[in-house]
Amino acid sequence: MRRKTKLYLALGLCGVLVLALTLPLKGCLSQPGILIGLGSAMVGLGVGRFALGRFEETHPRALHQAEIEAKDERNQAIRFRAQAQSGVVLQWLTMAAAWLCILMDGPLWFTLAAVGVFTGKTVLELGLMAYHQQRM
Repeated sequence: MRRKTKLYLALGLCGVLVLALTLPLKGCLSQPGILIGLGSAMVGLGVGRFALGRFEETHPRALHQAEIEAKDERNQAIRFRAQAQSGVVLQWLTMAAAWLCILMDGPLWFTLAAVGVFTGKTVLELGLMAYHQQRM
């Protein structure tokens, strides 16, 4: 675990280095925003995973308890139900955005993209239902 923790710390430090080098080179680069975003992502991921690794190293009982709770059948059922409900809400919000775009005379590509996402999610849902019905 110590090796992973050190690698994440190194990733965070590399992100800081990328951010620090982007600022003086801002005039020379055609797209400095890409490097700023990449450096920020590296810092966030590296520091976050480093902190999580340190917590796991210092509190092994809490890690073991969290693993037990994550694998608990009741908690998994709650998580799956929440994911399914959020999918339905997002699906209908996508259709509402398409209707709003139609009513406001928005760009056609946005309307078609929203309808495509709605249709894709519905087809994927039906395919997964058929797959799971055969398995169970």
